[in-house]
Amino acid sequence: MNILKNKIMLVISLLVIGALIFLATSEEGDIHLISVAEAQTQNKLDKLPDFSQINDVKEKKEQFFNTLYPIIKEENKHVLKLRQIIVLLQSVPEEELTSKQKIWLNKVATHYKVSSEYGGDSFFANLLERVDVIPPSLALTQAAIESGWGTSRFSKKGNNLFGQWCFSKGCGIVPSSRDSEKFHEVAKFASVNLAVRAYIKNLNTNAAYIELRKMRSKLRKNEEDITGLVLAKTLDKYSEEGQHYVTKVSKFIDQNKLQRFTNEFNESIEL
Repeated sequence: MNILKNKIMLVISLLVIGALIFLATSEEGDIHLISVAEAQTQNKLDKLPDFSQINDVKEKKEQFFNTLYPIIKEENKHVLKLRQIIVLLQSVPEEELTSKQKIWLNKVATHYKVSSEYGGDSFFANLLERVDVIPPSLALTQAAIESGWGTSRFSKKGNNLFGQWCFSKGCGIVPSSRDSEKFHEVAKFASVNLAVRAYIKNLNTNAAYIELRKMRSKLRKNEEDITGLVLAKTLDKYSEEGQHYVTKVSKFIDQNKLQRFTNEFNESIEL
């Protein structure tokens, strides 16, 4: 009975994979490869509105969340598309992959700072650990905290909502409180979209957030929900506040009921 059940499950799995490959292919039979870095932007925002003009605190918060959420959703969906293509290519025998597909995989690996080039299960495992979503509840929380609800000098002058640094002269805005022996600047972005994109990439590639990626991968493997509250536990290195920052982020998600945005995002995608 178990053998029959296993055979049925195998057939179903093969049919699902086949259907996914069919849906993702062009008329020529090639899996459609998308831009690695550039999401298709429908919600372009060159700069944030002036939230300081809104006196009602509850209204200000909701406008902040509702302004940023469509952008976070859009950038996450692009990451998910990349991930889905990687999974499809992983299911193709190596000898059947085209040179174009291998080059694309290596471009993704370079973009996501995976050191190895295409080849073997470890390559795909490392890649899929990095190419994945950041829950909107977490992104919205960090944007609000790091930018002071979009009122900080860096968010107003450089669309920097997440406190990200850069390290080449002229790459951003020099902090007024920077120590004389330090050379970092606060990164400047041409749009809010680019700031969100850089934030997601930062969490997906920076060595400081390896525990976040491991936790997310474990949740996927166990078919558990990827939530901001769970991933927040790994962010002690995001701020000099350490564990206090983790507590602050977790409380913020709960107090503002931000899991609702992650739920909406999950409902909007085809799993």
